[in-house]
Amino acid sequence: MNKETFAQWLKTNSDLKEYSIGRYAYAIDTLTSELDSYGLPEANLFDISDTAFIDTILNNQEFQRKNKKGNRMYSTALKHFKKYMEFYYKEYQIELLKEEMDYEKNIVRNLIKEKVKIVDKKREKPTYRTVNNKKIWSRNSRHASEVVAAANNLCEFDNEHRHFTSKFNQKNYVEAHHLIPMKYQDQFDCSLDVHANIVSICLVCHKKIHFGLFEDKKEILDKLFDNRRERLKASGIEVVIDEFYGYYQK
Repeated sequence: MNKETFAQWLKTNSDLKEYSIGRYAYAIDTLTSELDSYGLPEANLFDISDTAFIDTILNNQEFQRKNKKGNRMYSTALKHFKKYMEFYYKEYQIELLKEEMDYEKNIVRNLIKEKVKIVDKKREKPTYRTVNNKKIWSRNSRHASEVVAAANNLCEFDNEHRHFTSKFNQKNYVEAHHLIPMKYQDQFDCSLDVHANIVSICLVCHKKIHFGLFEDKKEILDKLFDNRRERLKASGIEVVIDEFYGYYQK
C-alpha cells in the first residue's frame, strides 16, 4: 500500500473530487508522522495490516482534539483508509489462502518412497507473483515433502507428538513449516524455500507457532532454530536469535 494506490482507490471507489482525494491521501502521511505525539507506537500507516489500529487512532483523545480543529477531515480520511485496507488485504488473503491450499495438497501428493540426500547450499530467490502490490512467493512442495520424509514423519520439536495417522501415506501426520516465513523473502539475497529452512512439525505445534502467544511458542521456536542454525548458514541464511524472534512477534 502507498499514497498513490490509496488515491487511485478513492478515485475508483468514491464520488470524491480530485481535491478531496489529494487531501485525504496526504492526511495519512501526516498522521503517520504524528503517531508518537498521540502516545501511539510509531509506524507507517501504509505498512500496517491490522484495521484495529485505525480504530485506536480514531479513539485517541489527542487525535480527536486535532481532528476537531481540522473540521474532522482527518477522521474522514482514516475511515476511507480503513475501507481501502479491508479491500486491499481481502483480495491478497484470498490469493494467499489459495496458494497455501495448493501447496499443502501437493505435499500430500508427493509421496517420497526413498529418502533423498539433502545438500544445504545457497540458492537463488524463487519467483513471485504480485497481488495488490504485495508479493506471493512460489514454493517447491517437493522440498517440504523431502524434509518430512527425512524426519520420518515425526514432529521435530517432540517425536512423541503423534496425533493421528494420515490416510494418504499411513504414517504419522505432520506438516511442513518455513522457520523464517516466506513473506520475509525480500529481506534476503537467497532463497528461503530450502530444506534447511523447512521443518516437520505436528499440527498442534504448527497452529501454536502461527496463532499462539509468543511466550507459549518460544520453547518450540528455540529448539527448532537451534537445530537448524548451522544448516541455515550453509544455505546462505544468516539470522541471529533476536531477529528470528522478531518474525513471530509482529
